[in-house]
Amino acid sequence: MLTKCKAIIIKSIDYSESSVIVKCFTNHYGMQSYLINGVRKQKGAIRPSQLLPLSLLNLEAYHQQNKNLQRIKELRCEPQLKQLHFQMTKSAIGMFIAEVIYRAVKEENHPDSQLFEFLFQFIQLLDEEDEQALANLPLYFLLQIARLMGIAPKFENVGTGTLGFNFKDGQFEWYDDKNPFQFSLVSSELLMLCLPAGYNEIREMQIAGVHRRQLIQDILIYFNEHISGFSNMKSHEILATVLA
Repeated sequence: MLTKCKAIIIKSIDYSESSVIVKCFTNHYGMQSYLINGVRKQKGAIRPSQLLPLSLLNLEAYHQQNKNLQRIKELRCEPQLKQLHFQMTKSAIGMFIAEVIYRAVKEENHPDSQLFEFLFQFIQLLDEEDEQALANLPLYFLLQIARLMGIAPKFENVGTGTLGFNFKDGQFEWYDDKNPFQFSLVSSELLMLCLPAGYNEIREMQIAGVHRRQLIQDILIYFNEHISGFSNMKSHEILATVLA
């Protein structure tokens, strides 16, 4: 069936000398895999530059429910991204976002309109944001993904005292430096500060680079614990070098 949908490119995989498989998160069909032939041919209708991770697309594609690979008739990059693929820091954050989604969203044919709309808007925001205001965007992104996937850290009022975040149980509890399942005190306090904050608040927070990197790494450990198959992240290491 020939249908139209919006899509976000998550990953491209070489399939043959001139063909690729692109993994896309779509608004109508959830995660989908598309086989595109002739991408590297001189007269190919679809160019490699249109298939970069996080490109935003309008697709006209043939969708067959019982097939693992779908086919694209036509695609357009809309809206076109101006900086994300060319500015080093934005590109590193983009790689990180794409890898998180690739490892977190596994099932195909399971649409998630809220997650799709958040990603579609966040990618545009990242593309347009001032370079000086990028440092805390990955933290905001991770916490929103946790919320949208139903694994947001829980905070219950347990009285006064020092709290630590238990990544196994997904909640704050009395801090115990001997508990191997708790974030460090610094990461726990930063997480507690960021959880209720909106985009503009997190954007303006002054967080030391070493503490930001540790909290991002800790949240990924939390994801690994609560999202099936979420493991072996690599792009956060590149992210750490550009957000020093």
